[in-house]
Amino acid sequence: MSSARRGWWFLQLIASLLVIGALVREVDAAQLVGIPDRLSLGWMAAALALKVATLCFHELRTWLALPAPRPPLSQVTLIGFAAGILNLILPARAGDVAVIMLLHRLCRVRTGIATSAMGIVSFLEAAVFGILLLVVLLIGAAQWEQVVGADALDQAMQLVSFGTGGAVIVAIIVAVLGRMMSSPEAPPEGAGLLSMLREAMTETGSALSSPRYVVLNTAAALVQVIGMIAAFAMALPAVGVTVAMPGLAAAGVLALSSLAAVALPPGYGAGPAAASMAVLTVFGVDPAGALAYAGAWWIISQVPATAIGIPCMLALDLKPGDFSSPSQRTE
Repeated sequence: MSSARRGWWFLQLIASLLVIGALVREVDAAQLVGIPDRLSLGWMAAALALKVATLCFHELRTWLALPAPRPPLSQVTLIGFAAGILNLILPARAGDVAVIMLLHRLCRVRTGIATSAMGIVSFLEAAVFGILLLVVLLIGAAQWEQVVGADALDQAMQLVSFGTGGAVIVAIIVAVLGRMMSSPEAPPEGAGLLSMLREAMTETGSALSSPRYVVLNTAAALVQVIGMIAAFAMALPAVGVTVAMPGLAAAGVLALSSLAAVALPPGYGAGPAAASMAVLTVFGVDPAGALAYAGAWWIISQVPATAIGIPCMLALDLKPGDFSSPSQRTE
C-alpha cells in the first residue's frame, strides 16, 4: 500500500471515529449501556437471513446482465461475493470495479462487456430504488407531511424525482449512443481505454434495446431492492424501535448511507450511524434508539457480506493485492 493510500485510509478512519464519537455523545450514558438489552434475536436472525438472500440475488442479477454465452453462475457468484468485501472497506463501490477485473481475468469476459453488465446492474438497482422510494413517499404523503411538514416532503419528492429521472435520461442517452456506435466487430483486447468504453456503451445500447432483457433485469432488481429494504426494516423491531412507516424509514437510512459511502467506507459505520440519527429522529425516535438501530444496521450490512466474502476469496485463491494489481496473477 502506497504512503498516499495509507494516509487517505487513516484520514477516513479518523473522520469516521470523530463522527461516531459525536453521535455517541448525544446519548445518555445509562441509555448507552442499555442498548444491548434492546436486541431481539428472532427479528435479528430474520433480518440477517433475508440480507443473505438479497446478496445471493444480487449475484444472480450480475449473471443475468451478462450476454450469452455466460460464465458459470457459480463462478460469477464467487467473484461477486469476494469482490464485495471491497465495498465494505473502501468508498465509492470499489468492489464493482474489482468484479469487472475478475470477470475478465477468471472468466475471460471482455472488459467492455463486464463494464456494461456491472453498469446496468448498478443503474437498475438505483433506478428501482428511487422509483420505489418515490412511490412510498406518494402513498404515505399524508403521514409523512405530519412528521416533517409539507415543505420538507416537497423537497424530498423533488430530489428523488430529479435524481431518478436524471439517471434514466443518462441511461437512454448511453443506450442511443451505444446503438449509433455499434460495430459488427469487437475491438481487439488491449486496444485502449477508449475502445473499451466504446465497447461498453455499444453493449449497453444493445442490451437496453431488448424489451425482454430490460423487463427481466428490472424485475430482478425490484425483488432485490424490496428484500433489502425489508431486511433493514426488520432491524427496527430487532432493537425495539417502532415507527409509523418502517419501510420508508429504512429506505431513508439506506439512501443517506449510500450517499455517505461515496466518501467514507460503510464498514467504518460512521455513514450509517449519521444516517440513522438524521432519519429516525425525524420519525420521533430518541437518540438511543437511533444509535441502537445504527448498530443493528451495521451488523446486517457487514456481517453476512464478510462471512460469505472471505471464504469466496479463499476459494478463488485471491489475496488483497490481487484486486489492485492484475499483473500479480497469471492468466
